[in-house]
Amino acid sequence: MNVCVYCSSSDRVAPVYFDAARKLGQLLGERKNNLVYGGGNTGPMKALAEGVKETGGRVLSVIPKIFDERGLTFSGSDETVVTANLQERRITMIRDSDVFMALPGGFGTLEEVAENLTMRQLGLHARPLCLVNVNRYWTPLLALLDQMVEGNFAKPEHRALLHVVGTPEEGLDYVDRYAPVDVPDKWSD
Repeated sequence: MNVCVYCSSSDRVAPVYFDAARKLGQLLGERKNNLVYGGGNTGPMKALAEGVKETGGRVLSVIPKIFDERGLTFSGSDETVVTANLQERRITMIRDSDVFMALPGGFGTLEEVAENLTMRQLGLHARPLCLVNVNRYWTPLLALLDQMVEGNFAKPEHRALLHVVGTPEEGLDYVDRYAPVDVPDKWSD
């Protein structure tokens, strides 16, 4: 299974985020899943990829040319795809993945989660999207999503497409047993 993981590339985040990324990577390798990720060699991104490699897993790095030229690509990748820009990177990651998980991250991670959730809401794919809520990081976003439902900006069925877990183990257990559900049309009553 190709597991796309979105996460931070910041070296300045707390150790708990590095630990969760490394643990998820190790579990991916142990379960013989392939990692598809943003290809970075910094922050939790690097810890994630190292965890996969430590347990014999395979890493597909998808990185924009501007980052690759700056030397930001993980050198231990089994395969590296250098894209023209960030948009092509996101499309490539989605195309080449069976499931999607997000650890805590910054603006880029938020953008990737929002785009993926929107695509799922519109029926452009039927794959799972799971947030690993390390240290309650995603809780403010979840409150915003609940507010969207309360204000009728989104349907409860669409909000439910974003599954939330507390640990990497719970996330992988969820995607392993995931069964697609029918999604109501965004514009129907």
